Amino acid sequence: MSGCAINGNSLPEITNADKLVTGSVAAQSKPEGVAETDAEIIKAMVAEADKASHMQPLAWANPQTGSSGAIVAIDTFMGKHGQNCKGFKTSVSSFMGISFYNGETCQISAEEWVLSWFKSAD
Repeated sequence: MSGCAINGNSLPEITNADKLVTGSVAAQSKPEGVAETDAEIIKAMVAEADKASHMQPLAWANPQTGSSGAIVAIDTFMGKHGQNCKGFKTSVSSFMGISFYNGETCQISAEEWVLSWFKSAD
């Protein structure tokens, strides 16, 4: 399904490219095997990571679920629709043990990133 969404009350607000979301951007994915709040924390950290932090593991923790881990191997690239995207690998340590995941997040506006996919690396 494709389409457009416009949010605004005036022509300048409506024509602001940062507020325009189209069907050409990949839909947000549901994470597999982790709590959605864990995936949101991981996505936000990857989105905020700068080039210098791509070489060092980024520790993350979710006090809500008790899960934690380290994000590694962040790869920045241009998505198929011209958007900024970042691929990553992360560990997730929870009461179930330690698991490893791969994922991708893409920017859809100046302030918003979506989780394109998030799957077990096992």
